[in-house]
Amino acid sequence: MLSAFILFGDGRLSTATDTDTLRSAINDPKAIFWLDMSQPTDDEYALLDDVFGFHPLAIEDTIEYQQRPKIESYNHTGDVHREGYFYMVIHGPDLETFKEHLQTKELDIFVSARYLVTSHEKAMKSCQATLQRAQADPHVVLDAGIDMLLYGLLDRLIDFYQPILDWLQDELDAIEDDAVGHPTHAVLTRIAVKKRDLLNLRRIVGPQREVMAQITRGEIPFIRETTRIYFRDVLDHLNRAVESIELYRDLVTGARDIYMSSVSNNLNQIMKTLTLISVVALPVTVVTSFFGMNFEAMPIIHSAAGFWWTMLGLAVLEIILIYWFARKHWM
Repeated sequence: MLSAFILFGDGRLSTATDTDTLRSAINDPKAIFWLDMSQPTDDEYALLDDVFGFHPLAIEDTIEYQQRPKIESYNHTGDVHREGYFYMVIHGPDLETFKEHLQTKELDIFVSARYLVTSHEKAMKSCQATLQRAQADPHVVLDAGIDMLLYGLLDRLIDFYQPILDWLQDELDAIEDDAVGHPTHAVLTRIAVKKRDLLNLRRIVGPQREVMAQITRGEIPFIRETTRIYFRDVLDHLNRAVESIELYRDLVTGARDIYMSSVSNNLNQIMKTLTLISVVALPVTVVTSFFGMNFEAMPIIHSAAGFWWTMLGLAVLEIILIYWFARKHWM
């Protein structure tokens, strides 16, 4: 599905997405516009070549999903009017499924001084929020300039990482509590899953920080100095996200250590209990084994009184052992 917001040089506004209107927009040197491609079809992908003349490698990366976050300059080739542009790949969090599985959605961006073209295979809340503003009043998103429109998209996209980070912190706290109080195999499985999710999240968010750093350093010439200040704020949010992810990875490692310590402590407690039972039962075993030998004459055991005196002696010995263990805090 295509959504277009075009401000022509003569002041006309258009939301048409047909090929002729898009060609008119790109042929107008004073026109600025935003074209959003949500779940594009093959015919809509063809516009990237037929209308804009983007580089085939950039188009190929747009069609192929799960590209690594990056930014590439095509100033040496330009579009159909030899105007330089940049191609960016940014990933946003999937807010609908992140509690089941941490996934990201890819956003492909072509940006120049006059236009912004975004493409994404799945619906993205950051784009939807900006689209709603543009549908209400296109001037709101276009009059400030393409660089501010790009900032608004990226700022909303990065902000959506915060709910995931907050949820991860709560999950890791719960895992730590379970690792101490209930160190079951299920806890170890949860630790492994969170470790893998954090690794994948770090693999995505880390390179995005470098992409944003390139923008703030002024490597995109049509990003104004006044706008770079806003991008530096986005970069700061990314830095905090990366730091939080690194901290959470340490917490996962700590939770695993806590789990292993809890399992070891439980095993030691079991061994201690079994050892105490063995020691308490040892005198009874020795006495009964001794008197169970087949001697011809054992006067003590051959009388009823001798039997009860033996039982009494064993009971006293057991009580002494239990009292001694309690005094030593061994039980």
